[in-house]
Amino acid sequence: MKTFHVEVMNESEEELITKILENLKQKGMINFFENHNDAASSKPVSASEEQVQEIIDEAELGPYYSEKEAKNILNL
Repeated sequence: MKTFHVEVMNESEEELITKILENLKQKGMINFFENHNDAASSKPVSASEEQVQEIIDEAELGPYYSEKEAKNILNL
């Protein structure tokens, strides 16, 4: 199975492209869904202190580096 990302270049053709995809879906040839990329969800979110500690623990840097050094190494 392959996954493709389809970008409609011309907004006026969006309805036609959607109808074509729906037709192929009805025939059982493909499955598709609209991906909603909200600007708010694509912004980076700061990790909580608990998450930072978990990342440092999983990287096994704790025994060898201070917390500050580990954060710098991991770009946290």
